[in-house]
Amino acid sequence: MPNQATTGDGEPTSVVETVKNRFKKNKKIIIAGGTALVVATGMFISLAKGQDVTEDTEDFEPSPGPVADGQKRQSPCEHEVSAYQRMTKHGVQSVRSYSRGGSTAAADCTSA
Repeated sequence: MPNQATTGDGEPTSVVETVKNRFKKNKKIIIAGGTALVVATGMFISLAKGQDVTEDTEDFEPSPGPVADGQKRQSPCEHEVSAYQRMTKHGVQSVRSYSRGGSTAAADCTSA
């Protein structure tokens, strides 16, 4: 075969032997390139993770403080919800306007 490398005896070498010989000759370059690839991949992953955390914290709004013992959740003020249409797996469904919310203490909602 004309494309195969030959030994000093003129006999063709196998692919495995050729790879072994080239690895022996270029061992330092192969190890340095592999190490650089691993380091670059690690840095890329850490930067990508850092950007995700930054994006999540920019829009972060702290939740209100914990509810004290004996304190109840306040209901929202009464308000009208406009009519709308929603898509379901069976098609479009029309929803009529309705009223929701309503605090037990009407004075809490008068300032809004």
